Amino acid sequence: MSESELRQLLIKQDVEGVLNAVESSLPGQPGNATRRNNVSGCRIFLRWAFDSGQSVLSPAETLGAAYLAFLKRKHPDTPASVINRLAHARNLYTALRDQGAAAADPFTQLDAPSNDPALHKEAYTEAEIQRLITHGNAREQALVLLGAHAGLTGPEVAKLNWRDMQFEQGILSVRGREVPTGTALHAALQHYAHAQGVTQLFGGEGKVFPELDNDHMVRAALFRVCMSGNVPYRAWRALRNHAGLRMLNLTHDEQRVAQYLGLSTLKAVKFIQRAVDRGMGQASG
Repeated sequence: MSESELRQLLIKQDVEGVLNAVESSLPGQPGNATRRNNVSGCRIFLRWAFDSGQSVLSPAETLGAAYLAFLKRKHPDTPASVINRLAHARNLYTALRDQGAAAADPFTQLDAPSNDPALHKEAYTEAEIQRLITHGNAREQALVLLGAHAGLTGPEVAKLNWRDMQFEQGILSVRGREVPTGTALHAALQHYAHAQGVTQLFGGEGKVFPELDNDHMVRAALFRVCMSGNVPYRAWRALRNHAGLRMLNLTHDEQRVAQYLGLSTLKAVKFIQRAVDRGMGQASG
């Protein structure tokens, strides 16, 4: 395809036409995972650029930073996804410039975000958790402690049902594992359950948080609690890391921490151990 034909596809905002024209210049081999991922990432970028009124042919100097900000909003808990999608957009501009269809590359001077786990897998401190609990209502206290003490993931919280709870035993049944609630979470769940008309005697049925349809809504709910308690917002995983810190301080057993958090490997626990070594997360039970 000629340079002028490719330019016309960009002017017409023909996403699939542009992808067909540049696909052979993208990394990977026809049909393999690398090529498919690059095509998918380029499609995401082109749709974002066209929908937001950005010029792909003559990009503004701020385009790269604007797309990075978009990716960070879309993938707040997965820096690797941000880095991969940014790489796909860079590869698209390499292909466009090789074919003479782009005047400049807006990603040349853009620093890619780091994927160092030590920068992303941070944890809420015990003081911050206590502040969130103090300023939260019954629902918000239960929400925070399900992450900070039980170590549930955002999707697990969104799907949590009252039938998953054994109040008398103080146990949550989540994705095949039994998680002890502990004193503070048990009390918070009981308080919230009674407010919702769920009792120990008869148990309950239905979602614990019916208004939270997915993990994005769970993170949004945590954000609101942080704003109310004047606590710097961190991703939901920072609550899980707090739970891991508590468990590791209590047991000094990485395998038990991995089982507690529902992790299949010890890799993620290594950050928690390093955090303990640095004196972070001196959380009480």
